[in-house]
Amino acid sequence: FRSNISNGQPFSSTLASMKKIILSILVSTFILGTSSAQEEKPLESDKWPITVKATVVDLLSTMSAESKETVRKTKKDALIKFHHGWGTGIRNHYGLWRGNIALIEDACGKPCHPDDASMVIIEAVWKALKDER
Repeated sequence: FRSNISNGQPFSSTLASMKKIILSILVSTFILGTSSAQEEKPLESDKWPITVKATVVDLLSTMSAESKETVRKTKKDALIKFHHGWGTGIRNHYGLWRGNIALIEDACGKPCHPDDASMVIIEAVWKALKDER
């Protein structure tokens, strides 16, 4: 049985590939979604880091070796997969939705959307992990 998919792979082979991709995304979301930035209560405003560098140091200090390896192995253009889950945890924990303007401005160089600031932080964590090697 052949599928109508343009690459001519049997449907079962294409389905198996899709299952692997979905499983990879779910595992990554689970690993990073359970990092301490999501599990802990959000920081009080007097405890907020105000620089991306300080935020990266804090995140790296709480990440498991497995989470670090997951981020390290991710290609830069695929980091968006962490926007929900880990990114949400970053936005909530570090006050990006609650007025941590200093961190937002440090991330973006000007006022920007908390989603954009959290992606800058995720990319900075990724870069720090890449530079460790």
